[in-house]
Amino acid sequence: MDKSAATGVGPRQNRGDRSQFTELTPQPDSEQTDFKVSFFLDPSVADQVLPRLEAALLESDLSINVIYSGSQDVDVLPKDANKGSAVYYLRHRLQFDSAQTVVCGDSGNDLAMFATDANRGIIVGNAQPELLEWHHANPAPYRYLAKAHCAGGILEGLEHFGFLSSR
Repeated sequence: MDKSAATGVGPRQNRGDRSQFTELTPQPDSEQTDFKVSFFLDPSVADQVLPRLEAALLESDLSINVIYSGSQDVDVLPKDANKGSAVYYLRHRLQFDSAQTVVCGDSGNDLAMFATDANRGIIVGNAQPELLEWHHANPAPYRYLAKAHCAGGILEGLEHFGFLSSR
């Protein structure tokens, strides 16, 4: 996605009235861009706050995507700005067939990579609850949940998909 197609949502844009979302704490300026606004959110209130936030943003006619990850991070991005779109762009730009690629992740901000059957995916064993819950609610044969954590989980998944021979 090129920047001209994106709807700016970042700190230089009008963020609107956040008074009804006192549970959201802005992340440091280093985490804010013209195309992303980031907040911290206590996981104990996430189930109540996130639907209200999404509804309020939809009522504002903003074409956005709210991503909750790491059991604390909330990112507000343009609708099609996500890791799944980035993988699609790179694969087509570099002319890689989906059979030559695999995506890996551990949190909710990786979900868009796993949400399409065009991507084989590895979810590492130490994945965050929001990604594990989604995975269990949406099982798929093209997605692998590793037992090992971090890089070990990626290696396990690469073996599962035949990218590496068994150790």
